[in-house]
Amino acid sequence: MDDFIRLPYRLYRAHPHWVAPLEVERRRFLNPRRNPYLRQSDVGLFVARRGRVPVGRVAAIIGPEGTASQCQGHVGFFECIEDPAVARSLLEQAVAWLRERDAHTAIGPMNPNMHHECGLLVEGFDDTPLIGMPYNPPYYADLFTAGGFSPVKDLLSWRLSPTSRKLTAWAGYGGMLRRKRGLTVRAVDWRRFRSESDLVRELYHAGWQDNWGFAPATDAEFTYLARQIRLLAPTGVRIIEHEGRPVGFSVLLPDFNQALAPAQGHLTRYGWPIGAWRVWRGRRAITRGRVMALGVPQGSRAQGTTLALIADAVDSALMRGWNDLDVSWVLEDNEAANKLLAALGATVHKRHRLYARCVRHSEPCSCLTALTHTAQEAVHAAHV
Repeated sequence: MDDFIRLPYRLYRAHPHWVAPLEVERRRFLNPRRNPYLRQSDVGLFVARRGRVPVGRVAAIIGPEGTASQCQGHVGFFECIEDPAVARSLLEQAVAWLRERDAHTAIGPMNPNMHHECGLLVEGFDDTPLIGMPYNPPYYADLFTAGGFSPVKDLLSWRLSPTSRKLTAWAGYGGMLRRKRGLTVRAVDWRRFRSESDLVRELYHAGWQDNWGFAPATDAEFTYLARQIRLLAPTGVRIIEHEGRPVGFSVLLPDFNQALAPAQGHLTRYGWPIGAWRVWRGRRAITRGRVMALGVPQGSRAQGTTLALIADAVDSALMRGWNDLDVSWVLEDNEAANKLLAALGATVHKRHRLYARCVRHSEPCSCLTALTHTAQEAVHAAHV
């Protein structure tokens, strides 16, 4: 487990854009006694070594939703040196582990599922990732391809400038629409944790249930996520109501990666409590934020609810003096969201890609046709 957790710190030691997560946090996250999703899942962790030196790692995961999604397995937490042979060994081991447990497909990387970090970064390597977004070197895509995986879906990160005239105008229109249609936005009241987290979970599932790859979070997993978000951004979870009835939500996080970067993964780097104090002080230097999630059930979208939530996020960004606001991630084929963000003046800042492989056959087969169709069309269009 030490080798599994510490490998990225060695691989990225000299990389200017990777932000080291706190090692203590990674240990808690990968501990099934603390992370309910891992506790409810079947998980295999693998480390590749050359001699005694760790050179790669991967996880194979079948979550509690596995039987409901035709025994779909995940691969995740992938890290590897630039060596296709090492990557193939790791990925073959993960696929063999999933095959033994009757999985049909392997999709990834997911760390450990769609509610957390997922996808390989394939565009936008020249900028530090925002909180909750993965980062990897450009060669990782070739390693997944060498391991027999095919692209299935792209996840887009859109970037907005809160001070742009175009966005300011749209935000003003969204505020007017909100008042005209009787919409109000409020922060979640964490004093009523159970009822409020249940409400957000209900809105989240209702707004995302038709999205590709979505699997509902269990009650224990969502409670775990809600507690993390409450710690990071007490006022960042917003509920929008129409005449007192909840019709949507959003989650806005400060980019705590800007505060974490100086610690290089260890609060004791400068001696306790100086390391923790440096991170705490670094909150003042945060200059950007991320709309981590936004959900509106189908029946409420025509009311201008989505635009009103984005306008609320822009107001929050301006109040905090942020220079950038990311909306990440958005499915490549979510036409409504992508068209709206483009109209607001946003640009695609980063692109992450999910890959899949049939577990039962060594060659691509019909079980991947539905998964790969959209991504292959997008790649073809880009080449044309």
